[in-house]
Amino acid sequence: MINLDDIRRHAAGCPGGVALTDGEKRLTWQEFAEAVERVAAGLARRIPRQGPVRSVFLADRGWELVVVMAACATLGVSCTGLDPAADTDRLTHVLDRLEPSLVFTSGAHRPVLDRCLWPAGSQALHILLDGPVTERTPGQRTGPCLVGLPELLDTPPLTELPDARPYESFAMAPDHDLTRVAVRHTPGEQRQLVNLVDEFGFDSTDVHLLAAPLWQQTAQDLTRAMLVLGARVVIGPEQDPAALRTARATTGVIAPTTLSELLAHPDSAGLADTGRLRCLVTPGRHVGRWVVNAAWERLGPALHLAHCSPETGLTGIMTPEESLVVPMRSARPTLGNTVVVLTEHDEAAAPGVTGRVAVAGTRVMDGYLDDDGPRRFLSLDIGQGEQRFLVTGELGHLDEQSRLVVTGRAGGAPLLERDTAVDAALLRLEADLLNLPCLRDTAVMRVNHPELGDSLVVPFVAVAVGREATGVKALTATCARRLPSLATHVLAVDDIPYSPTGRIRETELLDAVVPIIALNLQLEQSMHQEMSS
Repeated sequence: MINLDDIRRHAAGCPGGVALTDGEKRLTWQEFAEAVERVAAGLARRIPRQGPVRSVFLADRGWELVVVMAACATLGVSCTGLDPAADTDRLTHVLDRLEPSLVFTSGAHRPVLDRCLWPAGSQALHILLDGPVTERTPGQRTGPCLVGLPELLDTPPLTELPDARPYESFAMAPDHDLTRVAVRHTPGEQRQLVNLVDEFGFDSTDVHLLAAPLWQQTAQDLTRAMLVLGARVVIGPEQDPAALRTARATTGVIAPTTLSELLAHPDSAGLADTGRLRCLVTPGRHVGRWVVNAAWERLGPALHLAHCSPETGLTGIMTPEESLVVPMRSARPTLGNTVVVLTEHDEAAAPGVTGRVAVAGTRVMDGYLDDDGPRRFLSLDIGQGEQRFLVTGELGHLDEQSRLVVTGRAGGAPLLERDTAVDAALLRLEADLLNLPCLRDTAVMRVNHPELGDSLVVPFVAVAVGREATGVKALTATCARRLPSLATHVLAVDDIPYSPTGRIRETELLDAVVPIIALNLQLEQSMHQEMSS
């Protein structure tokens, strides 16, 4: 996040200019600088002056979170976002690995953290972002380990900045069994800022809409870049399609679920007429043809589909024009990143040849914290000098225009071991389904269930109310054509749950739909038995 020196620079040049807008709350650059000064001073008085200090946050986006993240950046303290949808075991695992000294949270998320018991938790300082600490209830943090943000804002400003600490940054990397922590020891923000400006043309006149949680790395990186440039950041309320209009945003980052709700809302129909929005970034791993077409119609040529991960950062992009004509799950490497496809001999494959995807760039991780996960790095020279590549878990190929086309996953599956051929077929099936005009969204999951057996579960969101039956027929026929060897259970649902990084929350989705499918099968079996008797 932006540090105090950059905020002071903008405050000196335009003290009355607005830096942050959060609903009715507006912070000028001067007010932003004063708030960060005081919060940094309050934190500095409560943490060791030297040595590694880490912080985490579990809170919704808001001006308070931006202020404390800027204060941490000023103090040289890493600030890692936690996914509020992660279960207690995953959160506890991350907290145990990071051992944070500072924990920022809100009243709504405090109970989640109180269920996480990690050895250093009782010694950590917990900061409540959305109000003073006034009441103590059983099970909540008490005594000097809990303070409210207003208390930090009352701290006298720093007279001098503390000594620089060794750089480190972390990102949560969800896996099938646990959440790993990707770590970087080399700062790459300045180089990334230059690349983002060259890639998207960002400048200080932009108005940037933040409609994705700040724990997502792409949202955090883009927000930091816009603030460093001196642009205004508007923190958009969740599920509010009017935010783009009222904010008069020119750029933005948006979570997939929020984007789908925005495009489905009637109030978004005239947003393209404003003519201001030119770049709206969203993770594009599961974005379908309906979203692309609806975005073009309602927002104009603005939607950029991002290829990103916690381990590599923002590595690829598909522009609005490209998304209309190239296969889904394609991406052109962004500036500062190099993508290669590897042969089985760890050599760069020719265009069109499928292999494991490897990425080099300024935001590629150095490894996993405490070495708690598999990683593989290679040094390759593909004509740009020797570079260090991270070998990812994705399969794909490069087309003739050097765009990456993701075709499968090289790793295992969360619910069932399956070979590469079937895994690739599932990905192609999902791509086929996302191109059908009768649905907005879908997911393809293979399960091995006591009542369903080895089969496919395919929930989908119909394009409109009353079109569910048409969708069931179309999806069932497509699945039978692509994977005839597996039984398919197609079911209309209201929505597909996503993480802000664009990953489908398969466990949550299966927990919701499998009991319904099993009940429907039981009812069908009962009806057949009655008819036969």
